[in-house]
Amino acid sequence: MGITKIYLKVENIVWTCLIIFSKISPVCKRTRKNNMNNILNERYFDEYFFEGYIDTGISLSTSLVEEMQQHYKNLEEGRNDYPQYFKENEHQAYLEGKVTGTIFNMMPRFAEKMVTKLYDDAYNKAAHLELIYIEKVFEELLQQDFKRFFETRYIVASYDIYLGNSRERRSFTDIHSDVPNFHHFYETENDITVYIPLVDVNEENGGRLSILPECKSNLKVPGNLLLKLYEDAFLDKPDCLDENGYIVPEKIKDKDLQAFIKSASYKELLQIYKTSTALVRKYHRDSFIKSDWNAGKVVLFNNKTFHAAETWTGDDYNREIYMIRLLPVYDTKIQLKSTLHGKPFNRYLIDTHTNEFHKFDNSVDFSKIADEHKLPLTVH
Repeated sequence: MGITKIYLKVENIVWTCLIIFSKISPVCKRTRKNNMNNILNERYFDEYFFEGYIDTGISLSTSLVEEMQQHYKNLEEGRNDYPQYFKENEHQAYLEGKVTGTIFNMMPRFAEKMVTKLYDDAYNKAAHLELIYIEKVFEELLQQDFKRFFETRYIVASYDIYLGNSRERRSFTDIHSDVPNFHHFYETENDITVYIPLVDVNEENGGRLSILPECKSNLKVPGNLLLKLYEDAFLDKPDCLDENGYIVPEKIKDKDLQAFIKSASYKELLQIYKTSTALVRKYHRDSFIKSDWNAGKVVLFNNKTFHAAETWTGDDYNREIYMIRLLPVYDTKIQLKSTLHGKPFNRYLIDTHTNEFHKFDNSVDFSKIADEHKLPLTVH
């Protein structure tokens, strides 16, 4: 038996024991130090850890919510930006089974049509990187002391997403953890989402975000490992580096990236995603929490924890969700990508010490951030 198979079998046994322990343990305890400790203020870390999200107590102004609703209403019905991500991420199909993965890889055009249908069935509109409202949203957030939630100094506001669906669309109702992809390149297990429903989500209308708090499960995937794997794979390739010795994603040759995707270490990480997702779906369906949130309410959650969207049952209007992805800054030798599908992203930096919002012409340059203001890349 190969070392990879032995590793996976041991990993499965360990996680199965952990999940059984978490079910029989009468008290919810922290079983390991959590990387989010270094990102969130301790008070808000406890809320995140035990509740699954942070209720910021902040709501966007009615005028801004209405402006956002009108803008996205004017977008083309049926807009679906998700399939753009698929071409470099066919391997993720393996997460749902080897047969599916094999079919998708052998028939890429068929796979792309299937993915398009999947998201067309899920959303009336799925719009990425409009980028019109990131600055406007943060103007209101910073005015209401947004910095108080964070221990770490710098956070990148990477890009935004709008999702809208009617009751005929199911949204993503199944349990999942967002899997890193190579379009973004820099993703961690501790990415934070600014999550803002633009309509009321509640027991009557449905559409609530269902989240598994970390205190309920030891199965969160060690996504920070991916950053270490990037460094191991590309730091020794001078053609992939800038003058400061940082990996530049755009300089990585396609053959080198494909070799990384096919590497045993990356496949092991994908297997961890698959195993942990299966265990959570099997043992923890009753441990997820849902809360009623009014239109414009701002909450923070970690999209790398397990979550799902509740079915929307409202008749009078569609479910509308606006999100901004935030990236913590680690002491890795990896630069951010500057464009995503031809649009700029990774150009906003929040300074939580000074409560300032900085916009750059290109992606945030990590080499210009002092080491003492970066988080240590710990891998659990």
